This record gives sequence, C-alpha cells and structure tokens, in this order.
Amino acid sequence: MQTLNLIALSDGLYLDAFVQDEHDEVIFLSLWARDGDMQHFFAALTLPITQGGYRERTVNLPNGQSHTLHLNRVSDMKKMTTRLPKYTPVGEWVHTWLMLPALTKTPHGSQEAWLISPTALDWNALWPTVKNLCHLPLLDSWQPYLAPLLGNAPMVNTLTAWGLHAYHLHFEPEVIEPLIADAVKTKTLPLTLVQ
Repeated sequence: MQTLNLIALSDGLYLDAFVQDEHDEVIFLSLWARDGDMQHFFAALTLPITQGGYRERTVNLPNGQSHTLHLNRVSDMKKMTTRLPKYTPVGEWVHTWLMLPALTKTPHGSQEAWLISPTALDWNALWPTVKNLCHLPLLDSWQPYLAPLLGNAPMVNTLTAWGLHAYHLHFEPEVIEPLIADAVKTKTLPLTLVQ
C-alpha cells in the first residue's frame, strides 16, 4: 500500500500535491480532510477576508521550507471529490481535487498545454507535445537544438509544484515563427536530415 505524504494546510485539512502557474497562483490542489473541515475550507474561500475568509495559505514543506499558496483562481477550478470508507483508521475522510479545466483537456488545435506527471518529464518526453502544439512543422532532427531555444523564450516552463511535476507549454505564432526562421537562417537548425 502506498504511503501518503500529507502536509497540513490548516487544522484538520491536509494536502498531498499542488501546482502553481507562472504567477504563483494555485491551479491544482489535492486535499484530504473530514467532510466538515473540507466544507469549512471552501466556505472560507468564498468569504470576504474581513469576515474570516482567505486567499492564501502558508504551508511547511517536508524539506523545512515554508511556501505560500495563492488561492485567487479557486473559483475558476473544477472540483472532484471521493470519500474513503467510514471504517478506516482515520475515520471517514474526503479526498478532493481542485484543478483548472484546461488541465483535463487534450490540447488539439491549440498552441497551449498543461502537463502534470507523477515523475519528472525530460525533453524527450515533452517533444511529442511540442510537435503537436506548434503550428509549424518541426523536424525530429531539431529536437536537441530547440530545447534551449524554446526554454529561453520561454515557451516551455517548469512550474512550481509539490507531490507532482508540472509543465506549461505555450507557443505564440508571433514569437515562435521568427525564432524558427532566424535559427534556420543561421543554420542553428539544420535542414538536412540526420541519418
């Protein structure tokens, strides 16, 4: 049986994973609590701060660092909940996932994708998504050359996360077209196929 690594978000409320976007806003949250504590959490997110509501929480990570979770996008997030059986060592707990709807969509016809993985994804693992998102035809022989170009643009971002690994890929035509064109002109991207 897999052991959960839970960290306290507040009294009676725990999380085992979160992801933040480039603006440090939470876009994925995996929460564990008894039903009453979970309902209290969601109520606090809707209340004005002057009435006891909150829009951010600080958590202590297992490595000893404290980390602030900004929760301003929670109203945009999709909620999925499951219940543990009543007769467990911890009693009846609720497991809730909050996530932006974009995290559950296949990015066909889009230049943007969000990827979440239990393990880190290297450039080789990201490459099929890069090719699928880019509206320009990309040669497989360009793969090693494009990694630094797209990372420096930046079009491939590693997001702040705990318990998971997350990436945001975003290819704006007005940015990537001149970048690819210049790289072809300067022969940074070779046009001959590598055998």
